[in-house]
Amino acid sequence: MSNIANTGRCVPEQDLGKDEQYRLLFEANPTPMWVHDQETLEFLAVNDAALRLYGYSRQEFLALKLEQLRPPPALSALLEPVGTTGQEQAEPSTFLRHCKKDGALMDLELVISSVTFQGRGAWLALAHDVTERRFAEEVLRLAREQLEVRVQARTADLAALNEALVESQDRFRQMAENIRDVFWLANPSMTSIIYVSPAFQEIWGRPCDELYSNPRCWHEAIHAEDRPRQRQIFRKPIPSEGYQCAYRVVRPDGSTRWVLDRGFPVRDHAGRFYRLAGIARDVTESKELEKEVLAISEQEQRRIGQDLHDHLCQQIVGIEFLSKALQQQLGTQPQAGQAGEIAAAARVAIEQGRLLAPGLIPIDVEAGGLMRGLQSLAAQMTGLFRIHCSFQCPTAVAIHDVTIGTSLYRIAQEAVNNGIKHGKASQIEIRLSSTGEGAELAVKDNGVGFSGQKGNSRGLGLRSMRYRADLIGASFGIQSEPERGTLVLCRVALPQTHDKSPSPTITSQPPREAVLLSSPPDPRR
Repeated sequence: MSNIANTGRCVPEQDLGKDEQYRLLFEANPTPMWVHDQETLEFLAVNDAALRLYGYSRQEFLALKLEQLRPPPALSALLEPVGTTGQEQAEPSTFLRHCKKDGALMDLELVISSVTFQGRGAWLALAHDVTERRFAEEVLRLAREQLEVRVQARTADLAALNEALVESQDRFRQMAENIRDVFWLANPSMTSIIYVSPAFQEIWGRPCDELYSNPRCWHEAIHAEDRPRQRQIFRKPIPSEGYQCAYRVVRPDGSTRWVLDRGFPVRDHAGRFYRLAGIARDVTESKELEKEVLAISEQEQRRIGQDLHDHLCQQIVGIEFLSKALQQQLGTQPQAGQAGEIAAAARVAIEQGRLLAPGLIPIDVEAGGLMRGLQSLAAQMTGLFRIHCSFQCPTAVAIHDVTIGTSLYRIAQEAVNNGIKHGKASQIEIRLSSTGEGAELAVKDNGVGFSGQKGNSRGLGLRSMRYRADLIGASFGIQSEPERGTLVLCRVALPQTHDKSPSPTITSQPPREAVLLSSPPDPRR
């Protein structure tokens, strides 16, 4: 029989068509069953379960032949891979695809036995509907194939990503090991170092393994005067834009290097700050060059101030006396008034020279020079711009480093000039005070102020103050609001013990004896 496997089993020799017992078992069996002729493949009998499965009436079913239950040839060829295995004759059961009366397809597992039916050789077929099972198997097979395809694609992607990662790590390692800057990665509190590049050993003079085993050696190597500023950074939350700090590093051999350290917060996929990355650059050479340039600039300003005081002002004094003498000689002539005007203009120039010269020669070399320089600055601003500018110093602040003293003076001078020129201030207070670890300079005015965004601008005055503060390792900040004035703060660590002797409070009205030139004022002014 074509496409149907024989189980090799035969029922007893009783004729199924004549034996009542077998007929009842056949009819009442819940498994779809039929009997068909071995030669003609005509159906000889069918039970109710098979009729329900196929949807035919008994008369319709018995009028069919076995091959009429199969799909049309074209459809059968199309569905052949899903149907039989090609080895049906060797199997005790076989899988076939049949059509119901309504045209619906179903997968069957057929088990047949050779029987005698009404004296004729016939086959007894038991049909098990495995459509859902075969559908589930097919879905599972397709899903497995798709999964294998996806796994292969994902494996290829992971291999490519791994290759890219290895290449990226190689590039990073080459960059980190060959740049002169120190690249570092740590936890937010800097108590655990995750990575530090080999340049650390060149700048800090210590092996990288020492930093890994003792992260505190990073902070311990910072110069004692600069530690408070670096420690202050970690006392507050790290801003999203990161931080920047310049400090000195003391190497084991006692030499000192200037380092510009920039740190940036690293966040995970949830936005949590879980790492701190940074770059530390050796800026020792640029710091030394900046100091030299600044020293040359200060020397040149002192020379100009000295020339203004010793030569130009004295020549203008001579012009004033000659003009007054000429005025007296002319008597009542019309030119006498013009000579008087020349003398008055010379007096104004002398007074302005008296105020400008101290600004070009700000402080003396000794420790108290900054206090006297700021006192003189307040007096100059009061006399030159006709505002109320005062200087307050509750306790004496001795600064022995000329660079620190000069830089603080220039910061105060720039802050006062900005308050007058841009803030339109009428009252300015300069305050110098001692802190536990150094000195604090504060310049406050009652001007128009500005917004925070404008305070972060790169104007020449603000850049100059920040530059000088950075040069001496000082912290620098500006607080201002529109119509509420401006406060400039600069804190610097000092290596020397401060003199605690009291210092008088100086207001904006300096005594007349503080001027540099002693010629008497013109009574006509």
